[in-house]
Amino acid sequence: VQLWQRTLHQVAVPPGSRAVLTVGSEISIAEPLLLDWVRWMRQSLPDIALHVHVDVPQDLIDQVASGLVDVAIMYAPQHRPGLKIDLLMEEKLVLVTTDLEARLAGSIDYAHIDWGPDFTFHHGMNFPDVAPDLFMDLGPLALSYILSVGGSGYFRMSAVQPHIEAGRLHLVPETPQFSYPAYAVQSANADEAVVAPAMAGLHSVLNGDAFLGFPPSCT
Repeated sequence: VQLWQRTLHQVAVPPGSRAVLTVGSEISIAEPLLLDWVRWMRQSLPDIALHVHVDVPQDLIDQVASGLVDVAIMYAPQHRPGLKIDLLMEEKLVLVTTDLEARLAGSIDYAHIDWGPDFTFHHGMNFPDVAPDLFMDLGPLALSYILSVGGSGYFRMSAVQPHIEAGRLHLVPETPQFSYPAYAVQSANADEAVVAPAMAGLHSVLNGDAFLGFPPSCT
């Protein structure tokens, strides 16, 4: 089945396009980074047809390894033979709360988000006595929950920054922050002539150099 899908991927180039590029990301990073990247490619690389895919980390890395996805944006990807993994950005996981009086990640309204084994290890080292009764494995869902009912949890700084600036969330002072780098994972079967300009665009988006040409209401 995978061989047949790869064959379709290679030959199904729409009229007017010179190539097809399949890009993907984990669910938690699809907006805004994947969205901005796709917008940039549609504007700057109009002769490349795009397939855009969002999935859970384990399935996504399998699809890149098998050549079904050319490039994926991921946090903490598994290192496998034949994959090219490049660091994109250094994210931080920070503890935020809707309650200014909150000081520790041990209150009853604390939501523990599964950010992977490294986070779980370091979280346990820093908060050995915390035994939360609410676990979630999807950051955006947990953030929506906290914003709707109140509480605290660790989230990506880029995701919570707008809410901090608006006063809906507050950084909990004197608590540790954890590194959470994002990577671009590239299939060994990907066409470098197609992938290279797309990756250049991704770095432009990350650096804020890309002009997306859309009204402010779309950003």
